[in-house]
Amino acid sequence: MNKRKPWDGGPAILPCLALALAALMLPGCGKCKSTDPSCSSSPSPTPPPPPVQVTRVVASGSGSIQSKFVAPVVFTTTASGTVGIEVNWTFATNDVDIFLARGSEPCTLQTFNDRSCGFIATEESLSMKPEKLTVPSLAAGTYSVYIANFGDTDESVAWQVTLTSTSASSTSVATAATVQRSAAKGTLQRILEPR
Repeated sequence: MNKRKPWDGGPAILPCLALALAALMLPGCGKCKSTDPSCSSSPSPTPPPPPVQVTRVVASGSGSIQSKFVAPVVFTTTASGTVGIEVNWTFATNDVDIFLARGSEPCTLQTFNDRSCGFIATEESLSMKPEKLTVPSLAAGTYSVYIANFGDTDESVAWQVTLTSTSASSTSVATAATVQRSAAKGTLQRILEPR
């Protein structure tokens, strides 16, 4: 008869047993229990890419505005988004301000001077040059930017209106902008014809 030889593997068997035990505890390929929330039998869908922001110029130009006159610039947007308005002028000693209202002719001289024509937003800084106004979440539509020269001398001005929206943006949303009123600047004498 054969005698068994003593096994001399000793402690080397412990790592092998640990590896075998770990393999038994791993879930099988594609074998998930329906009650296990961490197990998914199908891969998660790839999330869609974020919307692309597009900025485009919707109105720009230049012209002259006499002292104590205001000139409206009418523009139309076809998508909702953030409207940015920038106005620059020649003499830093003059105070030029910008006012935004809905529609193509929303203000008369009286409603402009008493600020009752329903401005959406204004920028009436005494020191900002160029004057800049940003209005977020503005619905698509027709608007008028009023450029007012409260200064003592006639001015040459240049303006630009931009719209930043997502490429898929087409729904209208309410504006969140507020009108900021500065100290009384006096009245203007005339509103020019829309540009």
